[in-house]
Amino acid sequence: MYDLAVIGLGPAGLEAVEVAVKNNLKVVAFEEKELGGTCLNVGCIPTKSLIHCAKLFNEISNASKLGINVAELPDFNFSKMLERKDDIVSKFTKTLNSSLLKNVTLIKSRAELYIDNDEPLIICDDNIYKAKNIIVSTGSKSIELPDLKFDSKFVLSSDDLFNLNKIPNSITIVGSGAIGLEWAQIFAFLGSKVTIVEKAPVLAPSLDCDLQKRIERILKVNNIVFYKGDYIVSANNHEITLNSGKKINSDIILVAVGRKANLPKVSVLGCSEDFKLNIIDNFKTEFENLYIIGDATSGVMLAHNASYQAKCLMNKILNNEDFEYRAIPSVIYLTPEIASCGVCEQAVKNDSEYTVSKIMLASIAKSWCDEAQDGFIKLIIKDNAIKGAHLVCPEASSLIALLSYFIDNCVSLDEIKKMIFPHPSYSELILRAVKNVK
Repeated sequence: MYDLAVIGLGPAGLEAVEVAVKNNLKVVAFEEKELGGTCLNVGCIPTKSLIHCAKLFNEISNASKLGINVAELPDFNFSKMLERKDDIVSKFTKTLNSSLLKNVTLIKSRAELYIDNDEPLIICDDNIYKAKNIIVSTGSKSIELPDLKFDSKFVLSSDDLFNLNKIPNSITIVGSGAIGLEWAQIFAFLGSKVTIVEKAPVLAPSLDCDLQKRIERILKVNNIVFYKGDYIVSANNHEITLNSGKKINSDIILVAVGRKANLPKVSVLGCSEDFKLNIIDNFKTEFENLYIIGDATSGVMLAHNASYQAKCLMNKILNNEDFEYRAIPSVIYLTPEIASCGVCEQAVKNDSEYTVSKIMLASIAKSWCDEAQDGFIKLIIKDNAIKGAHLVCPEASSLIALLSYFIDNCVSLDEIKKMIFPHPSYSELILRAVKNVK
């Protein structure tokens, strides 16, 4: 009997295992693929590796306006970019493997959940595993559209993109969330003709209205064509027809309309029927010691949220501490970066108790030094505290962590004004926006 069993070793599962090991629990963990889950292997980390390459290539291509002369037109080797990505991923997977093998029983095979007299257990490679607590952290997978089935040739998921051997001349991206937007800029920077098709009437529909407008501006600067309130009705022989009647010729289609939970099947011993697990309260299922965390919950699918859920659940298991809800920061790694946390303006625009403070990036000297004047910070204020923060600027992915702390802890504007922000830096945007509140 183990103290803890974890199925799926992405960010959520790995965090749960780490906390368990630190507390001297006897742990068994199951992962049928590579350790690290989607984030490390085909998501956050490999994508950011390519974003860095594409951004650097774009900067070199436009270096002349900074007084830097490039003797020849820059070129790139996409295969080497992918090799670099593989090296980064391999470095971290090897570290995870060596760390886990020392501390837990690691089973690299597919685990299946069974219920025996209302007791959950795991069967893997014909062996039965029991634990005082079982955590399901099996992640998510790309949503496939009924009329755009993945074939890994013409219609691709984001996973399939890492199998390309060259940059396509043209690509049509369905969806304008973080995945679609980041890949759109990667391909645009590397010379592809990029088109985005978004069914909603706005791009990035979950974001603040000002961020949505700025994303449109960024796409236009990058020569990325986009269609809002439209969708693909047919795609044959690389010709795409939209509902509006517009036609697009495209080498490939990336479907990036979101992800869905990748839950394992659950069976009752002695019964051929499977059933679906349900979360009753704070990751707890209908079975006393069986929990679901991370993307598998179908909630906010972000790696840092999954890790936080794991920490909260382990605190509940170890110390009986209640789950503490937090504002979840989100980032889109464009150039410039886009980050958001808390309430957005369209959710409170009719509420007279809220104040909006917006400061343009060009107002601080650092942006001119870095040739990065296009952006802003926007704070939504209520009761002398920040309730929402939305940024378009370099280093937004780091600044949003500080702002999320202010939001969660209701830090007053008066206290923020007392802080010393380094000059010159992008953090000065926060101070200026706070001082701007009437």
